Amino acid sequence: MITLTALLLSTALAAPPGYAVSKDGVEGCALYLGPADANGIVPMLAECAWPDVTMDGFHKAFDDWEHHDEIFSSVADSKIVRKDGDRTLLHQRHQSSGISDREAMLWGTAGPVDGGGYRYAWTMAKGEPLEVASGNVPTAFDDGHWIVRPRPEGGVLVEHKLVYDPGGRVPGFLVRWFQTSGLAATVTEAHAACK
Repeated sequence: MITLTALLLSTALAAPPGYAVSKDGVEGCALYLGPADANGIVPMLAECAWPDVTMDGFHKAFDDWEHHDEIFSSVADSKIVRKDGDRTLLHQRHQSSGISDREAMLWGTAGPVDGGGYRYAWTMAKGEPLEVASGNVPTAFDDGHWIVRPRPEGGVLVEHKLVYDPGGRVPGFLVRWFQTSGLAATVTEAHAACK
C-alpha cells in the first residue's frame, strides 16, 4: 500500500518551481532540494501522502514540543523555556555523527491553515540568550514547518520544509548526507510516530 502510494504521489506531484527531486518513494514522500535562498542555505522539502495516519495521530505526535526528542534521532534534547502568547520558546540540542552537537533557541507556533489543515512551525528566536555547552556549537539558522491536511481518500497529506544551517565547520559530504538521507530519516521517524 505504501509503495503504491509513493508511486502515485511521485507521478502526481511536480517539483515546486526551482526545486529538484532529491529522493522519491521514502515513506510515501517525495523529497526536494530548492535553490539556495538569500542567505545561501538550500531549503529541503518533503511532500507526503500517509493513508495510515489520521489528523489526531499527527497531533498526538507533534503537539508536545518537548516530545520531539523522542520522535527525531537528530533532536537530542527539546525543552520548553517559556510560553509567550501563542508562541513557545524552545531550547533544542541537535546531534549528528561526525560533528559537535548544535544548540538553538527557537520560537515554536501551531495553528490552523486554510483547507482544514494545521501547521507546526519554528524559527530562530533572535535576541534570546543561548548558553551553549562546552564543545557544542550554536546553530546558525533553523526555520521550518510541518503542515498536515486531511487526504480526501483517507489519511493525511503532509508537507515538511526545513531551512537549516548548522553553523561552525561541517564537511561537505555531511551536508549532502543531511539534505538527502537525513531528510529521509526525518520523514520516516515522523511517519512512525504518527501511526
